[in-house]
Amino acid sequence: MLMPPSMDYSTMKTAARPSHFARGSTTTGLIVGVAVAAIALGGAAWMLSGVKSASKAIGPADLHVVERGTFEVTIPASGNLIAQNQVEIRNALDGSASITEIVPEGTAVRTGDVLLRLDDLEVLERIADSRESLIKAQADVEADEAALEIAQKSAESSVSAAQVNVEQAELALLAWQDGEVVSTRNSLALAVQTAEKDHKRLADKYEKSKQLRERDFISQNDLEQDEIAMIRAAAALSKARLDQEVYEKYTFQKDQLAVQSAKTQAVEELERVEKRTAAQVRSATTKLEASRANEEAKQTRLDRYEEQLKATTIFAPSDGMVVYGSTMQRDRRGENESAFRVGSKVSRNQLLIVLPDTSRMAADVKVNEALSGLVEHGQPSVIRTDALPDQIFDGAVHSVGVLAEDGGWRDPNRRDYSVRIDLDDIGEDQLKPSMRCTAQILVDTVADVLFVPVHAIHRRGRLTYVLKRDGDLYDETVVTLGRASERYVEITSGLAVGDSVLLVNPPPGSLRSHLDDQVSQ
Repeated sequence: MLMPPSMDYSTMKTAARPSHFARGSTTTGLIVGVAVAAIALGGAAWMLSGVKSASKAIGPADLHVVERGTFEVTIPASGNLIAQNQVEIRNALDGSASITEIVPEGTAVRTGDVLLRLDDLEVLERIADSRESLIKAQADVEADEAALEIAQKSAESSVSAAQVNVEQAELALLAWQDGEVVSTRNSLALAVQTAEKDHKRLADKYEKSKQLRERDFISQNDLEQDEIAMIRAAAALSKARLDQEVYEKYTFQKDQLAVQSAKTQAVEELERVEKRTAAQVRSATTKLEASRANEEAKQTRLDRYEEQLKATTIFAPSDGMVVYGSTMQRDRRGENESAFRVGSKVSRNQLLIVLPDTSRMAADVKVNEALSGLVEHGQPSVIRTDALPDQIFDGAVHSVGVLAEDGGWRDPNRRDYSVRIDLDDIGEDQLKPSMRCTAQILVDTVADVLFVPVHAIHRRGRLTYVLKRDGDLYDETVVTLGRASERYVEITSGLAVGDSVLLVNPPPGSLRSHLDDQVSQ
């Protein structure tokens, strides 16, 4: 919002006076500091004006009539305009590239307009190489998927065959226990039983044959044949019993070990097959996972290069005015960096273009460290620019810097704080970043007090006085000072409403001094 040049802060809404400020100073103490500086300047003006006043009579302009009223305390500051919002565009390519197209600096662009193009030849070559690598990686994945499927089916087949062998061994053990052993034992028992009966029958027959031979009913040959038959039956009985004993003591245990061992070996072979095939499947799975990871990496790299290809053409993300990054770097560091042009080489993450939003501007100004404690967020300010000296812009303090900055090699003892002042509606005025500007920050309003111009105040030793008019004479009148601005200072004692004080050097012979004795004391 514009203010006419004659408008004073008294027409603005008075900011509430804070009792304390950041960095620990009180308002009154700091304003008194302003008053001391202002009075020193006033004294110098008084000395210079003495030459002029000695040659002419005192006029109304050389006197100030004391009155009760209001004046404002402001802090002057200077700096540059900045945009409240701006977008920085940097080179997103991994390496360096050459500019092939760029909009002229200072151009007002809209969202989506092409700002800059970079050479894309290297990126296209990388995309082609990445696509070839991706195709090979995809083929490796397909081959490893087939290998895994084969390994899984082979494992299923091998494990199934081993399980069949285990089942067969278990059935063989059961068949031997419940069939062959029972059958053999029955056969051997039957053979013993048969041999026993046959031996008893033939033994009985032989005894009867011996009786018949004594009676001579049978021949000696018949007796001997019966004896031989009995001996053979006894041998058969002995063999049947021996066969039964050998089976129980040896053959049974041997056959039992054989069938149990066959089952144990089948079970162990099943475990070995399961472990071996599981290892083969895991190996195939690991290889497939590695192939897929490689494919994913190749795809990611291709996607990255395709994004890089998009980054070779830069579009405006928002409306704004084009400012080259080379200009920003030159302004910030004072380097003799040439402006961007077609063919310029830019490196990774280098600032290419800044798009400040010139519809919302701010003033970045410096405030002396001694006065910075008076500045707070929200305080009203007025700003002038060198480019538009007749225009005054309203604003308000947005922030105060946390750390002080020194004056550099030009003034190393100077300490300033950066203060950002946001401008209100700037209308149709063409304000641009980096325009020089000055600001007046309203920090206090001194209301309903007696005050005089600062150059009416003089000092002698520890005394502060004014030259009060008494007819054609001027008395050195001691006063007590209160708050002050650059132009006015509050008088808390020593003057009354209607008193006139001299603003220039008194004419010769008109000064009435009363301070020498007080100074000596």
